[in-house]
Amino acid sequence: MARYFVFLMDGDSIIDRLDFEADDDAEALALLALRREQVDCDMWCGDRFVATIPKGTNPSLVTRERPGKS
Repeated sequence: MARYFVFLMDGDSIIDRLDFEADDDAEALALLALRREQVDCDMWCGDRFVATIPKGTNPSLVTRERPGKS
């Protein structure tokens, strides 16, 4: 299992952080989908960026690229 961190965002500010474990990125995104967050989220696995999940988007359907980053 890997340790995941989800930062709940309000613009550029972090308003909360969720910590949990999952077997892989797909499971982590599915677990986040169950929460139905109403804010933008950034998901990390340790120091590896996983995805930005815009509010109102099903996390299990997001592309795993950071917008504006290459």
